Amino acid sequence: MNKTVLSLAALIGLSATGGAFAQGLDFNSLDADANGEVSMEELQTAIPDLTPESFAMIDTDASGALSADEFAALMPATEAPAAPAPMDAPAADPMAAPAAPQ
Repeated sequence: MNKTVLSLAALIGLSATGGAFAQGLDFNSLDADANGEVSMEELQTAIPDLTPESFAMIDTDASGALSADEFAALMPATEAPAAPAPMDAPAADPMAAPAAPQ
């Protein structure tokens, strides 16, 4: 299954270089009917070569549509949101033990 997911991720990556993803499409823009899920037909607007078998493998809950989480799991690392800008001072780790008095 991992090999298939990687193959599909590669397909999405190829689409990103020359297809719809390069135009900045994301989950919300693919969700044409705004029902909170991306159907196979909606995803095929960005990945025309998507097969029912490939779609079934990424539809991990077998609902017939991709949730935002299922869609996010497919996005290449280069499509991940940018990290927040660093703050002036590092934030304290709330789980760290208090510093010993000197």
